[in-house]
Amino acid sequence: MLLALLIAVGMWYMVSVRDRLEAQVEVSLDYIGVPHNLMITEGLINKVVLRLRGSETLLRAVTRGNLVQAVDLSSIKKGTTIVPLAAEHLDARFRAFELIDVQPPRIVVKADNVMERSVPVRAVVESPLNSGALTVENVSVTPATVALRGPESIIADISHVPLIIMLDPKAAGTTVHRTIALDTPSLVTPSPASVKVQYTITSGRTVLTRRCKVMFVGGARRQYTVHPSEIDVLVEVPEALARNSRYLKEMEVSVAVPDIGPGESAKLPLHFRLPEGMTLLNPLSEEVTVTHSK
Repeated sequence: MLLALLIAVGMWYMVSVRDRLEAQVEVSLDYIGVPHNLMITEGLINKVVLRLRGSETLLRAVTRGNLVQAVDLSSIKKGTTIVPLAAEHLDARFRAFELIDVQPPRIVVKADNVMERSVPVRAVVESPLNSGALTVENVSVTPATVALRGPESIIADISHVPLIIMLDPKAAGTTVHRTIALDTPSLVTPSPASVKVQYTITSGRTVLTRRCKVMFVGGARRQYTVHPSEIDVLVEVPEALARNSRYLKEMEVSVAVPDIGPGESAKLPLHFRLPEGMTLLNPLSEEVTVTHSK
């Protein structure tokens, strides 16, 4: 028995007294017990930093794995609640050490009542082109109303959910069917999360031929010539913009300056920059001849 006592004292000395060190460890937080009628709006953090003092053996053992601490929020109320993170609130495995510091020593949680409310979905049609370039009719949204769930302070101020419908100018003259996800404020969840929309773009499209000058991109452009210097480009545009010179001038045709010596020539592909809503009908393989002046 005396030998067993001596061994026990020795082990206690090795674990609890000899080689006492300090260590700083990160502990991830898991939150449990949130009342079903409340929603946390602010204050939750992912981790805390503990500064511990204890034996080297125990410190090495506790820091080997991922440390997770459960935080019970069952006692929080609507409004602001201070949740302490002192030693008595930590798991038993940390009580084997002297807790020198916790950062942060507390978390300040803000909570609000959970509210559910049905509101209409309001379609907002937008176009990347000039106002009036595209005309739309028969816009429908299914379902027309959605259920929102979230903090009372936010839900109470929502009278409708805006649904932004960005038109595709190249879809002119067609009936479009799309599924669009709803965009709601943070912490607000819509049900369903997306709606189906249908609309008809009644404005049409027309085909034009544009004569464009071929421009150089990069390099000492004055030392080069291009043949042909102008080309005819066949494009399709929205009907409302067929006579809009400002819109049509946004189309550019260019060729890169080649790395060739004086007197040499090279055949190069053309590059087209088209404004929104314009479709190129010419074959994209068209080439021009670039010559480096002597």
